[in-house]
Amino acid sequence: MIAYILYNKNTQTERIVTELHSRLEKEQVHSELMDADSPRGAQLAENYDILGRPAVVLVKDDGSPVKVWQGEDELPPASELAYLARQ
Repeated sequence: MIAYILYNKNTQTERIVTELHSRLEKEQVHSELMDADSPRGAQLAENYDILGRPAVVLVKDDGSPVKVWQGEDELPPASELAYLARQ
């Protein structure tokens, strides 16, 4: 599984998502930071119906979503993501 972390660069939430990304690395969960304004970020948002930023989408190897979190107040702790990623 992989956790995509979608965010807008140069915003207050950039620090929050980079910290989450670092914590996920420590939990040995593969994650990728993605700029929401990039073509790939826009495609990811469209594919998983993501409207809020920042957002995290946990995706199985086949591309199917496990869970999506949207908005700063909804971001999950790294431990929750790690638990779900190991299921």
